[in-house]
Amino acid sequence: MNWIGKIFMGLIGLGLLAGLLLALAVYTVFATVRWLLTGRKPQVVLVWQQFSALRKGARWGGQPGPQSGAPSGFQTPRQDDILDVEVREVVDDAPRLPPRQQG
Repeated sequence: MNWIGKIFMGLIGLGLLAGLLLALAVYTVFATVRWLLTGRKPQVVLVWQQFSALRKGARWGGQPGPQSGAPSGFQTPRQDDILDVEVREVVDDAPRLPPRQQG
């Protein structure tokens, strides 16, 4: 390849790199403004915080790791857990409402 082709290919590469840097800068400004307006952190920040917590030994849910004393696979219930369904026994002899009158 002659020297003109090498210069041309180098300029194309520099143009692509400049375009990627410009797109990154635009996204950073957009994410920062959206963060300030809505109060929701960008996904990149949340992932980075979880990665940092994982590196420090915490698990994804924010609970301590397996060295906390509980056997692996078992978690101790916390007081602030939300209970979706409560199990209760259904008995056939339970009192029922009288049938509705059609009228």
